[in-house]
Formats: sequence, C-alpha cells, structure tokens
Amino acid sequence: GVECSSPLPPKVILQKEILKLKMILEKTTDVEFLQYREVKETKITTAMKFLRKMISYTLFLKQQYFPVIVTKMIQLTLRHGICKESCVGLASLSFLLCEFEDFKASNHIGRLATLLLERFKSEEYLPHIYALYIGGVGCWLTHTVLNLERFLCGYKVGMQTGGIDIAMLNVYLYLANSFTSGRRLVELRKELDSFGKQMVEYNQMIPNKLTLVIRRVVSNLVNPKDSLSLITDQDKGQEDLLEQAIKSNNYTFICHICTFGVIEAYIFGRYELAAEMAIKRQEVEKKLSRRLLYHGLTDFYDGLTFIAMAHKTKDVKWGSLVTKAIEKIKGFVQSGSVNCKHKLLLLQAEARSLLGDTEKASSSYELAIAAAEKHGFTHEHAIANERAGDFFLRNGDPRASRYYGKAHDLYLQWGAQGK
Repeated sequence: GVECSSPLPPKVILQKEILKLKMILEKTTDVEFLQYREVKETKITTAMKFLRKMISYTLFLKQQYFPVIVTKMIQLTLRHGICKESCVGLASLSFLLCEFEDFKASNHIGRLATLLLERFKSEEYLPHIYALYIGGVGCWLTHTVLNLERFLCGYKVGMQTGGIDIAMLNVYLYLANSFTSGRRLVELRKELDSFGKQMVEYNQMIPNKLTLVIRRVVSNLVNPKDSLSLITDQDKGQEDLLEQAIKSNNYTFICHICTFGVIEAYIFGRYELAAEMAIKRQEVEKKLSRRLLYHGLTDFYDGLTFIAMAHKTKDVKWGSLVTKAIEKIKGFVQSGSVNCKHKLLLLQAEARSLLGDTEKASSSYELAIAAAEKHGFTHEHAIANERAGDFFLRNGDPRASRYYGKAHDLYLQWGAQGK
C-alpha cells in the first residue's frame, strides 16, 4: 500500500503536496471528518502502522524523510479512510505546518487528530499527539508553561503502553520547554539528571543527547565552577559535543547544540562566540528539511547577539541580520504566538538604541520588561532589565543602576548564580 519515490522528490514539489493536503483538511469540519469511513483493507492498515513507526525515527534522524512519510499517511487516510494511526499522521502534519507559520491550519488539523484519538480510544497514541500537536503549534499558541503537564502525561502514558521512544521524546519536550519558559534552574537540573539517567537505562540515546546539551547550559548557569559547558569544555579529555556532531554529520544535533550554545554564550557576554555559533547554525540549517525554531527562541537570541556585535564592532554587516531576526519574530507575533511579544519588544528596543533613537528605545525597554514580567518569563525579564541598564549607562543616565540591580535579583530568582 506504500510506494516512496527514490530519490526523494524535490523540496518544492513536496511542499506543494503538503499545502494541497492542508487545504483539503482545513476545509473539513470536525463533524465531516468524524464521518469519514474506516479503513477496510488490511494492507492499508499494515502500511499505516509501518509509517507510524517511522515518524519518531525521522523526526530527528533522516529528517528529510519525515515530510514524505507524513504526506503518505495523510494521502492514505484521504483515499482509503481513517484508522487509529491516522491521528499520528494528522498530528505530524500539524507539526510540519508550523514551519510555514500557518498556526491556524496547524491547530485545526491537530484538533482533528485529537478527535480521532478519542473516537478510536487509542490511548497508546496519546504521547504522539502531545509530542507533535502540543509540542508543535500548542507551544506557539499557548503559554509554554501550560503545556508542561501534558508532556509529563505523554511520558507516563508512553511508559505504561510500551512506547518508550515516544515517552522519552515527551520527557525531552518537558525539559526543553521548562528551560525556555524560565523555570527555576535548580529544580530543573535535578530533573535533567534524573530523566537523563532513565534515558540511558532505556537506551534512548537521541533524547539523552538532546537533554545533555540543555543540562550543560543549566549546570553552567547554576554553578560554572563545577560543570561542563557548551562554550568552555573544562574536561580536556572529553571530545566536545559539537565536534562529535560535526564528525558524524548530524545536522539536527549541530543546530540543537548551536541554538543552546548561543543562549549560554549570550547570557555570559561571550558575544563573538554567540555570533559564531549562530552563523554556524544558519549555515547548517540549509541542509535540513526544516529549521529548528524553538517557538521563536532561535531568532530571538540571534537578534540579541547580532545587535550586541553591532554595538561592539560598529560593523554595518550586522544590520541586515538584525532586521531579519526582528521580522521573523514580528511574523510569529502576528501569527498568534503568545510567547514572543516580549521578545519582539526587547529586540525593537535594542534596535532603536543601536540607531540612536533614545526616546523610543527607552519606552520600548519599559514595554519589554512589563511584558516579560506579565507572562512570567523570569530569565528574559532579567535580560530585558540588563539590556535596559546597558542602554541607560551608555547614555549617562543614573537609572542604569536600578535596572542592573533588578536584573541581578531576577537572575538569582531564576537560579543563575553563575551569572
């Protein structure tokens, strides 16, 4: 029941097919979809089961095959009817559409996946729905913190139903989103240690590697004297994680390391290194079938880094990179992302400061600080205050000390004693 072209179809052809399937599904109401006939042919259900197994594998490894498999699952569903595995195909398409920033269609199709899950009472596929639908558009349209319990639920159900791989993917999403939402680092480090050991115990090396990257950043922020770091590997006998990824041509892992490496380097004021890693990641992303957006996090820290380099070097080349990052974040906000408003405001404040527009910059910093505080992003609330302090210091304004003091308190509240 399944035929895959070899070699893979060109990316533009694949995107057209994905958008065609999206248009069919977004016109389908919940009631209409639930009235679809069920699959009768055994060979089709067998094919769908096989494709479902490939989803988790191609999400991180052999990533170029992921959109092909998703497309096949949706095509089979529309041609032959619905089955249990159709909910995984729909959730995967929902996840894929986040790349096009079509959050409305992504959310609608993800909801169709949950309806099928309920219709077939397919509890074993609940972890897939949480990882792909909630871990995708769910984290764009709702506050990241509100999804953490769902990822933990996905982990527990996966372990209970024998889906160890998808259970550990939910754990990784729980840990990654815990970090990006600004949860207290001391508590998070304990969970990173505990879940990391469990991943090794169950031989789940992909989520373990992804988790290790976050653990190094967290440990360095909490206590830099007693931890390995992404930006300064203190154990000279241990091969650097990034070097390992480059040697094995693991492009997804390279981008993952660089994303969190940029965050670590930026927070510690290592702007040249942050810029180097950001540019490295952007180069490698061209080899991937999709970017790792991390719900706006990547473009946010890219923008902050490039602005810092523009301040430091006075080189105009950083200007276009800053503009690109701001436009990306602006697009996310316009598309409905609730986690990016304060990010956009801070980037705009920094850009106005760079251009010498002190009056608008001053008010923008205040707006960014207020928005970060309102939505509970403690770490980015700290960064916004720190950047405001830099701005007022550059302009000889005594208010700088107040913002630096607030930033210091917020970093400690977050648990970043190493900062």
